[in-house]
Amino acid sequence: MRPFRWLPAFVAAAAGVCLYVAAPRDALAVPSFARKYQTSCQTCHTIYPVLNPFGEAFRRDGYRFPSQNGSLDSDAIKANAIALGQQEYEKTFPNSVWPDRIAEAIPLSVMFNGSLPLNLPGSDAKAAAGNTFTWSGIEAEMHVFGAGAFNDTLTYMTQLTLVKDGTFDIETAYLLWNDIVGPRHLFNLWVGRLWAPQLTSFGLHSDYLTDTVMPATTVAGLYSGHSAGYTLGQGHHDGVELSGIAAHRFDYALGWIASSSAVSALPNAEDVYAHIGVKSGGVALDGEGKYGPNVPDPRKPWAEKSVTVDLFAYHGLTRFDNGTGAAAALSGATATPTAQDDRFNAVGAVAHGQLESLIMTAGLQMEHHDRPYAGQPGATAAIPGVPDYTNGTAYLQYDEVDYVVWPWFVPGVRAEYTQTTVAGQSDAQLLRIIPGIAMLARPNIKVVLTGDLEWGKDLPVVGNWGAAGGALVPAGTDAKFQAETVNATVAVAY
Repeated sequence: MRPFRWLPAFVAAAAGVCLYVAAPRDALAVPSFARKYQTSCQTCHTIYPVLNPFGEAFRRDGYRFPSQNGSLDSDAIKANAIALGQQEYEKTFPNSVWPDRIAEAIPLSVMFNGSLPLNLPGSDAKAAAGNTFTWSGIEAEMHVFGAGAFNDTLTYMTQLTLVKDGTFDIETAYLLWNDIVGPRHLFNLWVGRLWAPQLTSFGLHSDYLTDTVMPATTVAGLYSGHSAGYTLGQGHHDGVELSGIAAHRFDYALGWIASSSAVSALPNAEDVYAHIGVKSGGVALDGEGKYGPNVPDPRKPWAEKSVTVDLFAYHGLTRFDNGTGAAAALSGATATPTAQDDRFNAVGAVAHGQLESLIMTAGLQMEHHDRPYAGQPGATAAIPGVPDYTNGTAYLQYDEVDYVVWPWFVPGVRAEYTQTTVAGQSDAQLLRIIPGIAMLARPNIKVVLTGDLEWGKDLPVVGNWGAAGGALVPAGTDAKFQAETVNATVAVAY
């Protein structure tokens, strides 16, 4: 073993973190990898950004090709690279700078995406929007991705996003230091602005119909109407995560990320989480172990017979304005924001099964918030309001069934059920049923068509049920069912 062989990677990672932290601020595989390895998008994807079993292994391995017969990621690279120093410098380190490499071509790729909702006549969605259809969302976002490797253990991923109103954001920017010590893939460090906490064995953007497997539900918004609450399992957050794969079939993640805030004062970083998962059958989690009882069909790289089960726990903090500041009603002045910290705990489980081209997902999660409610505003500018420290619990259950008819055509149906429970009140319930079809017009042009059917009961007026993705207007104690929208999502990547 060469002395100090780990030191250059440590120095490079530390320098990258320092540069990232100093930068000003306001999952996905990308075409950068297709160029790097000179391979089709279908090597890793079905209908992007959903990954096939090989693509998920590539992601879990830190954006490196799974090893075959002891090979390294650099053995699979086809694009030209520029050496940053001679390989012999490794032998003279620390008297020489440890060598590295960068891609000869700038490793960038671009994606445009947007959506076009058709609000159905007579629906609450149409009433809220004031229209049936517009063209206003077809060019919603532009993403610029940069991704690659400095060497066989240090890789990176970045995503810059420009939205329609001109807002520019660094959504993702992190370094991955892989194989820090011990067996391959056992200890890997992700540092920077992460895609999202890894609460399951699958990537963030791994759902055909709604993009993310876990519901995009801001639970705190269901209680108080504000939207500052953290959305479990979604991105993007500054932090650090240690993850790994053991014995090819078991994976884990331990993370510490920034807490969320809707007011100017940022809270101490308090969000921490843990995840464990196991896969039986099919391609191993790292793509390097033995296959399960059924070897994948090379004509159907998405198909396998497998079951993956994940468990996770999360502790977080959301800081928001609880509305109890000096009221503007009598004074005419702007109310003063009053910060309130809502700490919450969540646990959940997800099962993902495949029977060849049939894909089934079922998940359940629970969030308990200690003080998610907005308080009573003050009567005058001189008299502050009264905070509400009632706690609340929400349960979210979701299921999805998809079938890969052809590699470019995947129909499916998804159901999301949300229930909030508060002492002394009836349980509020919202059920969304989302049928849809995901299609590829070309390998890099995607169209997804979905519908939205909603049933609700006891939805509280104070709540913001749009935070659960719903459009149904509260109906008091009566149950209500409506067909809300038909939505077309389009994305082009190159």
